[in-house]
Amino acid sequence: MAFRDLPTFYYHTHFSEFLDFVKGPSAHLLSEFDLEFLQKYSQSAHLAQCLTVRLINRKYPVIKRSSLSFPEIPLASEVLVDLVSSGFVKNVSVENVLNLLEVLTKPELAALYEEVAAADSPKLIKSANKASFTRHCQRLCPHKIVTSGVAKDYIMRTTDAFVDYFLFLYFGHINGKLNQFSMRDLGLMRTRDEQAQMQSRFADYASAYSCFALTQAYEFAKKHTYESERDIVSFMATLPKANGPQAVLVSQKLGYVMAKSMLTVNPVAALSIAQDLQAPLAQEFWCRQAYKLGFKDAVEAKLNAIVDDPSTDKLLQFAEDFLARKYHKKRTSILTDMLRENNRHLLLDESYKGSVEYGVIAYYHARDIQAWRTENSVWKNLFGLCFWHELFELEGLGLATPFDYLPVCLKHHNFIAVAGKQIASRLASFSSCKDLLLQVTKSATAHYSKSQGIVNWHTNMLDKLTVVIEHLPLNGLKGQLRAMCSDWQLYNDGYPDIMVLENNKLRFEEVKAQGDTLRRNQLMQLQSLRGFGIDVGITTVGWTLDPMQAYAVIDIETTGGRAGTHKITEIGMVKMVNGEIVDQWQSLINPQRRIPSMITSLTGITNDMVADAPLFADIADELEAFTENCIFVAHNVNFDYGFIREEFARINRHYKRPKLCTVQQMRTHYKGLPSYSLANLTRHFDIGMQRHHRALSDAVAASELLKLVNEARR
Repeated sequence: MAFRDLPTFYYHTHFSEFLDFVKGPSAHLLSEFDLEFLQKYSQSAHLAQCLTVRLINRKYPVIKRSSLSFPEIPLASEVLVDLVSSGFVKNVSVENVLNLLEVLTKPELAALYEEVAAADSPKLIKSANKASFTRHCQRLCPHKIVTSGVAKDYIMRTTDAFVDYFLFLYFGHINGKLNQFSMRDLGLMRTRDEQAQMQSRFADYASAYSCFALTQAYEFAKKHTYESERDIVSFMATLPKANGPQAVLVSQKLGYVMAKSMLTVNPVAALSIAQDLQAPLAQEFWCRQAYKLGFKDAVEAKLNAIVDDPSTDKLLQFAEDFLARKYHKKRTSILTDMLRENNRHLLLDESYKGSVEYGVIAYYHARDIQAWRTENSVWKNLFGLCFWHELFELEGLGLATPFDYLPVCLKHHNFIAVAGKQIASRLASFSSCKDLLLQVTKSATAHYSKSQGIVNWHTNMLDKLTVVIEHLPLNGLKGQLRAMCSDWQLYNDGYPDIMVLENNKLRFEEVKAQGDTLRRNQLMQLQSLRGFGIDVGITTVGWTLDPMQAYAVIDIETTGGRAGTHKITEIGMVKMVNGEIVDQWQSLINPQRRIPSMITSLTGITNDMVADAPLFADIADELEAFTENCIFVAHNVNFDYGFIREEFARINRHYKRPKLCTVQQMRTHYKGLPSYSLANLTRHFDIGMQRHHRALSDAVAASELLKLVNEARR
């Protein structure tokens, strides 16, 4: 892949673009200190601005002076003086000692220890690792460390408090980095410039900054281990008040994390933290832990209150299930009940282990029943295309910046609150399934391939959506769409794996093999769809050796051994059912490159032979159709499968089939043979071959090995 060239001062241009958003749409979210920083930066000389951005882009806030060497910034050490006077950098101080020790090399740590340590201090062992050197230096006097010769070669960046907040305003989270602009310009990251509204994410400074501070605290709390109740109480005392709905959501998640941390040191105090939290996970946590501690009456009252006024369907399911099992002596959960219902049970060929959904679809196709893989995509696509205008084009609701995937209203969980009238109007406009299909088709036609995080564009998406819209009750579709509008986070995943059209009736199936579990979000979606009159159930799968399972035994010849750089020159395939070859297919392929002489010597395939042969793109449909609903079989299957998948990828198509390797299977079922190469196995088992290293001949030979394998498997 050829990278684009970036101009000399690309990083300065990117920072200016970034600040345009901060000073423009987000200007009302800035404090007087933020404005003062921006003014100082704008009044700095061009090279001082460039060096500031160079320092901001460094990973650590402590930076070695001698590392400041940039071709486009002559005499950087002199420019650094301007940054010191502006307050953008400073000498390392006592409060920065840990930051300093983090970046020092092992020799620098050794030199620091030798300079600062007292005469009676322990001696360093030269063979010790860097962590040991750091621990020894942490015991030194910090005031002596910052005046040492080692420390004087370092400076401390002071811009982080401003830039981190600005990055949060721009990206909407604390993990955004300025290098994403470079990745965009290099073509390594796709952005959504046309759809971006360049809009603020918050109403005012108080809501923006409290959300930022609480998000930082939340990320810290998730990774930190607290040793005592005092540590937890002290940390929570430092937290700012949550201003605005987004900050409240973060505060709720943070409270849940702190309650879980407190559980290990003081369970009663953990309940106190969780008791007033509205987050569903926190309420469930409180009920479970309070029940364990014996507060059964209080828990029962809480569960009944949830049932009377649930905040989410998921929380309602938990409350009903917990009440039934713990207070009415019910012995099974909703999950278990659903698995025990009159659901379907299918026996699939064991070759489908690892691709069970594909196996169920192949099972139905073999019986002339239409089936499709759907999972979350069909419902997200329906939602996105139905409400494209409301999600992406209404002012204030779309993508805030080109780096966003989801509209602001979905990230902030307020789509229904801010666009309720438009949503109701849109749903009311669908008086028939035909109206809904027309809206979905118009949106797909107008916006196909636009990058975002809801609609997953693919060639047959409208075919699937047409089946859904034409065969499901309109009120049921509208009900599920309304639920997705009300709580995108809850209703955007967990949908059934496949949909099946049988006798002109459409149903959805969640596929579970032995040992698979039904997750709570999957249960919620199953019950939600059922509640809207949509046929949905669970299909359990067992394993067998199906004699009627179709196998596509394949062999290829290539220009070399690496799928990423070499190409296919010949493909041979035979289809086997019940131990018999029922079809075969073979073709030379023009690789659009010369075949090395050593490959010609091996295969007999010359450049002249493939000159007029079809390209892979010309035969891709035939290959896909030939192998549909088949197990992909080859001798050393990853080689053949890898080349074919790569060829499909080159024409922007996805290819996936369950695989079976005759090398691996022969090793398993016929142990102790001197060699498992195709040639040696055919000799050992007296299998005839017309011409080794020609695709169809090798495919036929591998099909004979498959017969032996299946005999042993029985």
